[in-house]
Amino acid sequence: MLINFKDNFFGGTRSNRFRVDGDFPTGGGFTDFHVRATTVPSVATKTISYDYFGRKLHYPGEKEYGTWSFQAWDDVGENNIWGQIQKWQDYINDHDTNRSAQFPTNYKADNWRIQHLDLNGDQNAPMKEFRLYGCWPAGIQQVTLNMGSPNTLNSFNVIIVFDYIEIKDVTKRL
Repeated sequence: MLINFKDNFFGGTRSNRFRVDGDFPTGGGFTDFHVRATTVPSVATKTISYDYFGRKLHYPGEKEYGTWSFQAWDDVGENNIWGQIQKWQDYINDHDTNRSAQFPTNYKADNWRIQHLDLNGDQNAPMKEFRLYGCWPAGIQQVTLNMGSPNTLNSFNVIIVFDYIEIKDVTKRL
């Protein structure tokens, strides 16, 4: 049994080999070192059910996308991610005026990319690549401040809604 496993398992993938990049409609963007953790968004096919002679027949329906989230480092400086995403949310709906600068147009970002990299971290030949279109931040979760956590970098989670996902054909590499 062990020999069969070793012959049919080729090392698996690593969860810490990834890259995320994208641009904001308000200008600026981020580089992959700003993102601490992420997930690949969920994609489901809804089921359409019909009654047929006392049985349920099931057919595939529309695609349904979950939200996508990532955890970012709470960086400092003019182009820090927390500030950029807050600026983006203000662009959609300002905190003070409750008005939108660009809604319903130009508030979404296209071409955000998640790459799952190989063991060597080769960004030019990812094992999996996902492109998200029509992205906008639905939520910025809290930044925890705690005097009991010295020598610790802060991070926070961002929840992104998107219109659709393109899964690049990278199976040739696998």
